[in-house]
Amino acid sequence: MFFFLLVQAVQAQASIHGQLAEWAAAWQDVSRREAVLDSIRHDVQNMSFGLASTYASWAADLSNSAGNYAVAATILESVAMLPECLVDLKIMDELQIRCPQKMFKIAIQKLFSMGDSQSATEVWKRARSLFRGSTRFFAELLPEDEAAIPWPSALETPTIWIRGLRQQPFWDCHQAWPFVRNLEAHAEKILAEASQAAPQLQKAYPYLFAKGSWQNLFLFRGRSWNAEVCAAMPQTCQLLLPEIPTKPGLPLVVPNNEEIVLFRSVNGAYVGPHSGAANNQINIHLTLKGGSGVTLNIAGESRELQAGKAICFQDSYLHSLEHKGDSLDSERVSLVVRVLHPDSHVTSFLGRRTEAEGSVAEFSEAAALRAELARLRDHYRRLAGTSREEPCKGPQPTQAEVAAAQEMFDFLSSEFNPTEDDDSQDPLDAIVVLSNWYDRVSKVKKVLELAARHRSTPIILVGGRGRLSSIRAAELDGEAHATLAQLLVLLEIPGELGAAINSNRVVAISCNECPTEQLRLKCGCVGNTGFNADRFLEWAAMHLPPLHRPRMVAVVEESYLVRRVAATVLGRLSGFGDTHVHNHSTMQIRVLNSRDPNEGLQQMMEVHGSMPSAMLHLMASEVVRLDEYSRGEGSPHLFPREFVLGDIKATRELATSAVFQGLLGAARDLSVRHAEPMERAAGDRRLFWRCVAPRDLDGPAAWAVPEAPGEAWGFWREKCEKVAE
Repeated sequence: MFFFLLVQAVQAQASIHGQLAEWAAAWQDVSRREAVLDSIRHDVQNMSFGLASTYASWAADLSNSAGNYAVAATILESVAMLPECLVDLKIMDELQIRCPQKMFKIAIQKLFSMGDSQSATEVWKRARSLFRGSTRFFAELLPEDEAAIPWPSALETPTIWIRGLRQQPFWDCHQAWPFVRNLEAHAEKILAEASQAAPQLQKAYPYLFAKGSWQNLFLFRGRSWNAEVCAAMPQTCQLLLPEIPTKPGLPLVVPNNEEIVLFRSVNGAYVGPHSGAANNQINIHLTLKGGSGVTLNIAGESRELQAGKAICFQDSYLHSLEHKGDSLDSERVSLVVRVLHPDSHVTSFLGRRTEAEGSVAEFSEAAALRAELARLRDHYRRLAGTSREEPCKGPQPTQAEVAAAQEMFDFLSSEFNPTEDDDSQDPLDAIVVLSNWYDRVSKVKKVLELAARHRSTPIILVGGRGRLSSIRAAELDGEAHATLAQLLVLLEIPGELGAAINSNRVVAISCNECPTEQLRLKCGCVGNTGFNADRFLEWAAMHLPPLHRPRMVAVVEESYLVRRVAATVLGRLSGFGDTHVHNHSTMQIRVLNSRDPNEGLQQMMEVHGSMPSAMLHLMASEVVRLDEYSRGEGSPHLFPREFVLGDIKATRELATSAVFQGLLGAARDLSVRHAEPMERAAGDRRLFWRCVAPRDLDGPAAWAVPEAPGEAWGFWREKCEKVAE
């Protein structure tokens, strides 16, 4: 039943996306544009509100092009004027997200993004012509007091408008927020800490940036500090912790009223015109690195960023960013502190409802101060590492979630064997382990089984040091040598498997074996699947040169990482990433699962016994990551979609692709649902490994090398810093 509903949903999604694409293509014909837009308006007016809202939502996320912008703007404005949308003006508080205001806002942004400021202004005028507290529409522009959406101009259209606040694009940072001088004075230290936290950066708001790379990382969000980021940026958090929130206890209008976030862009990035969620927030934008050639455009005025200096602007004004650096590889890093408007006061909230807080019945200044004192005490205790919070309190997954997870697990852990050959048949030219930290024992056992059948085949173990490395792996200079050590331990156990291995057959490639000084100095040169694949293919170029037949390679992985490894290696052989001697005509791979697929999901949930929902979150993140890597939109493009689907000769049929889209939707839902407990556990590295990291369930306990992954990160970070000096 679940699969049937999934296919139905995917088919409906395909139908809507097809219609959107048809409209955008028709709009390209200049002579037909008005007719196309009129047709869209007519169709939206005759849809159910639910269907029209779906069209609006998906149209807002279309890729960046003039046709898509025009179609989206027309759909969004049409939905804004539907009765079911307009009724929000009567039944909802102005401090909540109301349907017409949201739709008009996005429509205006789309029109500005395509450079059509005249049409954007016309949409603003129509929004300003709706009467306050009703669904009535007037032909003329209404005064601010009477307008339901009192935006002062098309250049300032936030989702929520709070009346009575001063409106100005730029603010004097130092006068309004004295702590900004302290941030500027410590800009170099903040940058140094930001560099340490850089591996945690994620793609930022993909629906906003039109091209290039734009990433972010939140230090403070939703009234909570990110303990893991603060562990990498302790001085930055200590500087800001006493200052944020700027108005303790004051109700929030939207959840992101006050935030602290790192942003990174590279040369060529362009973040399109957009405005914030509410007009009661100011952005303190401190450039840490690479301001030259990077301009912020706010309400039509452009200002070039300057390293070590802050610019403060009102988030409700239309703003964009363009990165044209001095060199092709230039990067810009900024710390943005979003704070409440200085005019914000409790009198604006009493007896009302806000989007973030719901009903605000009363406000006690004394209670707010007590809460702020408790907050400071609690967070300083956390920064000192003395928190007594009970660990590992994650939710139990529901049966429906487990069922969805089972489909993901079956997809992610299916073996890749394009020829379906019997793996006992020779020739087999290499047995490869790309040593992820996740599980060593089951992979070592699988290697022993293969080695017993292929007694002359070399065994290649690849893996370096990363922030997830164990102390054991760090001491042995990489994950590959830790795997080798475990393999050698098993050789001491009498029996056919142990006797199958001669140490001369085994090659371990870790940091010291990296081919260049540049890679060795990275102190973690083979710390991910792509790097591991590169190091193996470099070895194969020397020791397994192309023959008259394809070289046959068996790669051993486990559970839900199998498909990622298969897609990545296939991508490398197709030319994604570094250039290698081998390609699909000279090398053929199969990726084998070292765990029993029939017991896989249940076993993995037992591995994460303290937080069983963690397994769902990790798998969901894996599905989403595969999708991002196959598209390369704001993330590395590591392989095409057909490699994710497992067919290197041709793209699978639409049904297969639809199944993956269904898995992707379920993955995002699970990932959001279980993100909070995962983030809490990951906030303290020790908690992460106590609650979330796996415990091997395979074989006698004596086989397992004691592990404490993650502990090596601080040690190797210090060592890397000394090398850099």
